[in-house]
Amino acid sequence: MNAVTAHPIVDLALRRHEDALGGDLPAYRNHVYRGLTYHQELLGAPVPDWAALAWAVHDLGIWTAGTFDYLEPSCDLASALAGEFGITEVGHARMMIAQHHKLRAVGDPMNETFRIADRIDVSRGLLVGSLQRSFVKGVVRELPYLGFHAFLARGLLGYAAAHPHRPFPMLRW
Repeated sequence: MNAVTAHPIVDLALRRHEDALGGDLPAYRNHVYRGLTYHQELLGAPVPDWAALAWAVHDLGIWTAGTFDYLEPSCDLASALAGEFGITEVGHARMMIAQHHKLRAVGDPMNETFRIADRIDVSRGLLVGSLQRSFVKGVVRELPYLGFHAFLARGLLGYAAAHPHRPFPMLRW
């Protein structure tokens, strides 16, 4: 099992925002690469560059915009970086980011596998989709969580307490 541990678009996008990520950079980087690895395994092929950009920035708005209502800020980051990487399919990347926390399946296979891959990682491998649990465990051995889930729990609880009428703004029906 070989996890994806480097991609030029992901690496450069994360370097651009390392100040915003601060000490959370290693945990977020590993989340991105675990998700990218699961995504490629679910697809059975490498993802296109626009999907790699979506992975790099899909949650990044948490740090750059300072909020857990981060889908639109993350979409905006994809738009801002797309030209730098020669990506013309920015609409696809934005859609993938905007839909990655939908509770119901989405019709497009690329977006659906992205959504499932993110869910695998956010659930700490509890919800593995069609992947083998041993595959997920191998990816986590290569790219450990490094406190990513504790960060999410603290941040979500704090956001929910401050916004009780809309405690989980990233979820979509």
